Amino acid sequence: METKQTLGTLLKDRRKKLKLTTEELAKKAGIDRTYITKIERHNKLPSPVVMEKICKVLSSYDLFSGYIKMKYPDVYLRTVIEKASMEIELDGIRKKLDKKNISLEETKKLGNRIANLESAIQELKVKVVKLIKRWDKIKHPEKYKGRTEPFKGLLPIKDILS
Repeated sequence: METKQTLGTLLKDRRKKLKLTTEELAKKAGIDRTYITKIERHNKLPSPVVMEKICKVLSSYDLFSGYIKMKYPDVYLRTVIEKASMEIELDGIRKKLDKKNISLEETKKLGNRIANLESAIQELKVKVVKLIKRWDKIKHPEKYKGRTEPFKGLLPIKDILS
């Protein structure tokens, strides 16, 4: 029978591997010790900002990735698919560039493929900026007091990521 690891279990394992107490981790991350305990013992899913602080202290991209997978499974799946697609394309370009005799025609095609990848990366950056702005409006509503429709013009997450 397969046991499903929780974020709390992953966090606790990583923290112990680095020989940090909950107090030390909390202090370094700038958050309350009891919050770390809630994550580890009660499977509390923190905000992305808090999780990012914790992951920076623990130097763990895998932990943050696991967090995204648990808290935002649709976003995680889409990210995995997009990353895999780009890696396949990059691998194909690398293989072509490794050839000793590349024709001028092939060089132009590779240039176009690289430009397309660069464009896709720029589009992803724009989507991330939109998500950050949307998050900021939710996290800091006081900045937007007095506006009758504080979220007007923002796209739902599914539209931002499509």
